[in-house]
Amino acid sequence: MDKTKQKFFNDYLEIITFFIFLLMLVVIYVPSVIWEEEDAYKDESRFRMQSVYNIENFYNILVGEYEEDGLKALRLVNAVRDSLTADSLFLGEQSVKLSGEEFLVNIPRGFDVEYDTTFGLRRVAKETVVDTTVTVLMLTEDGVEDTVYVQKNNLSNTLSDPLFVKVVNENTFERVETVSYFNKRFRKERDPEYNFVALPDSSQFNCPLTNEPYIIEISPNSVRVSSPIRSYRDNRYGFFALKTRSHGYIIDGTRSWDN
Repeated sequence: MDKTKQKFFNDYLEIITFFIFLLMLVVIYVPSVIWEEEDAYKDESRFRMQSVYNIENFYNILVGEYEEDGLKALRLVNAVRDSLTADSLFLGEQSVKLSGEEFLVNIPRGFDVEYDTTFGLRRVAKETVVDTTVTVLMLTEDGVEDTVYVQKNNLSNTLSDPLFVKVVNENTFERVETVSYFNKRFRKERDPEYNFVALPDSSQFNCPLTNEPYIIEISPNSVRVSSPIRSYRDNRYGFFALKTRSHGYIIDGTRSWDN
């Protein structure tokens, strides 16, 4: 084989090797991306089903039964929470009118707290806190000077104490503190003043993958919320597909994906 043909053959082999390498990367990388997307849709869908069940559960607490019309249940539960925000004594047997319909509800004490902690997502974070400790001299009842340590933000009370003598010094130091708070998870359709929670909204009633509504089935003293998906496939990049089956269901608080 002459040098020209040999060079052409080598170049051709390098090109083939390069494309095989690219194909291997695609085969390895693309499915993992699709699997992550499938898991993200599944997690979000199950979160929404839990929200729908929670709404039905709160409706049942108020009215004593479940409601197949999830949006009606949502409006009533949010309206009661709104009323409790305006009047903390809005408890017991009450009448609530919505869209021309009157609902007789029984609001238990602590309903607002349970609502907020259910629909607010608890988060834990570490914060750096700056503390200043003040050393002061105080007189005891026997007239003896004694050293006392107080936080600077409480110093005003000490200064007004008749037994106060003088400030000796101040020491400032930093410490890391773990704090808990509730994060807003839902989109707000209105803007009431809440401490740490936003109203659940109508978007929670639709599957994030297909946008079909979740299936709410009511039987005496029982409720089932289930995924509308039976089988789903969406082709991606020609050779691959995002596919999934039902994201599960919740029956009276029992979740299929916990089994």
